[in-house]
This record gives sequence, C-alpha cells and structure tokens, in this order.
Amino acid sequence: MAGATRLAEGADHPAMRAWRRLRGQSSAASVAVETLQKRKKGKVYLLAGAGPGGQDVVAKWSSGERVRREALAYERVLPSLPVSRVRHHGTLAAEDGWWLFVARADGEEYSNGNPRHRSLAGRWLGVLHTAAAEAVSLPSLPDRGPGYYLDALELSRAEISAQMTNPALTRTDVSLLRDVVTQCEIVASRWAELEGLLLLTPPTFIHGDFAPKNMNVQGEPTAALRPFDWASSGWGSPAPDLPQLDVTRTDYWASPDLDVYHSTVAVAWPKLSRRDVLALSVIGKVLRTLVCIRLEAPGIASDWPEASMKDMRYYHSDLRDALRRTGWGG
Repeated sequence: MAGATRLAEGADHPAMRAWRRLRGQSSAASVAVETLQKRKKGKVYLLAGAGPGGQDVVAKWSSGERVRREALAYERVLPSLPVSRVRHHGTLAAEDGWWLFVARADGEEYSNGNPRHRSLAGRWLGVLHTAAAEAVSLPSLPDRGPGYYLDALELSRAEISAQMTNPALTRTDVSLLRDVVTQCEIVASRWAELEGLLLLTPPTFIHGDFAPKNMNVQGEPTAALRPFDWASSGWGSPAPDLPQLDVTRTDYWASPDLDVYHSTVAVAWPKLSRRDVLALSVIGKVLRTLVCIRLEAPGIASDWPEASMKDMRYYHSDLRDALRRTGWGG
C-alpha cells in the first residue's frame, strides 16, 4: 500500500462524510484518515477509530458495479457460510461512485512463506468451497466459469497485438509481449482440456483474488484467517483460489497448503485426489494470470508503459511456470 498518507484532520474528508451519512450522523469527531490505495478503479482509506467501539473502518470508493458485487459477497453469501470474515458496515451511493465500509481486518499480514498461514488458508478455502457448493439459498453470483477466463484471454491477446507498435516500447518489451501472445495461443489451443480439468469439482463460490494482500491472520486466542476485497468473487471452479508459488518468487500467490485443503474437502468430494488438487492449482494460476494480463494490457498503450511492462514480466514468468507444469510448454 505504497503512498499511504495520514491526515491530521479527517472530519471533512470525502470518506468521513460518506461514513457519517451511512451512520445517520450530522457530525463526528475528527479522526485520522489514511490513504491505503489510490488508483483509477478505486480508492481505499482507513478511518482510524471511526467505527463502533472505536474500531478502525476501511472505506472503499469504486464504481457501483464493483461495490455492489463485493457487497453481495458480504451481505448475502458469507453470512450463510461457516467461515471467518470481516464485518461489513454497509454501502452508500455517491454522485461519482459508491462507497463500501468494512471493519479493518486485525492481525498480522498473511505471508506465503509462513507454514501456519498456508495451513489456515488451505483449511479456510476447503470449508468455503465445499459449504458454498452445497448451499441452497445463495443469490445469483457473477460468473467465474471458463467463459469468463476465455474472454480475458481473447481480450488480452487482441489488446497486446494491437499495441506492439507503440514507439514507447523497447525491443525487449516487444519481444516479451510477443511471447505473452504466444502463451495465450498455447492456452487457447488447450482450452477443451482445461475445461475438462475444471469439472473435477462442482462449481462453488470463490474469492477470485485470493492473494496475501487481501487477507490477514488474527492471532490469539484462536487463529483465524480474515480475507477481504471480494470484488473479484463469483461462481465457478475453485481452481483460481489455489495457485502455488513456483520458480518465480512473488508475493502475489497465497499458496494455500494443498494437503490441508485436500483433507478438508475429502468428505464432501471423496473422488477428488491429491493429484487432482495439484492440477487445479496449476490451472488456477493460468486462469488468474490471464485476468492479470487483461487488466494490465491497456497500460502498454500509454506513452509511459514502464510500470505496465514491469508487471507484465511477472505475469509472463508466472504463466511460463504454470504452462511448464501442465506440460503444455510456455
């Protein structure tokens, strides 16, 4: 959360004004407001001590579609499932977007190098996936089936191919982008096989961006995982929640313990083998990376594509690792 800024007086901050409106308060004591994230697609602020009992509140501003999608998870899905979660305070429509308010997830930051954290993640996901797959009263959820990821692949390939003539790109950049397009073509050629692997489990509710940055671990007296940021959630294969660290070492993949996950889902899904779980984790990395590439692709069209190309190098490496695991090349 680079660029965090703490303000001495936050009473007139847009996030605090929206929070007061949501709570029906005409005035409130000034609190410190910290900018946690500021991007085109949204902004995230920490309202220190503004919540019930002096608890910290996280205020997120984004498009109505994105906020409503996340609110659906907090309001209609998670309360019906036996998993730990952060408290949802509500949403508020504004002139230029929507606000969503949740309690701050206390505890330590998740680390994919911590075996205890990985074990908690494996168990938490196993409970989420099996319970949601059997639930009978879930609302209509965003589609996270194969078609969603195939769209990401096709849009990525088209966008990158169209922008490789950008004069701001170096020869090295263009060479890497050509490799990314080739990787997309390899995945497309194997799509029927990929779809078959996704049928190893029933569809279920997934987080969709199950990354260390989107969860904390609460400590004593009882350790609990508290994921947040459900804007990418939806209904589909559990595979995208399962990717593991590989040759390329990054802090993006949560790398949940697959042995713990398998033992957790075994009763509900007895035909799912440990080998199947590993296969799903590899396919999940392919799918998640395709979405990352789609989101980053527009940035290579700018006059300053350096930041987008830096991320694209990571995605190229992650996709290469996953494709080699599948035996598809890359």
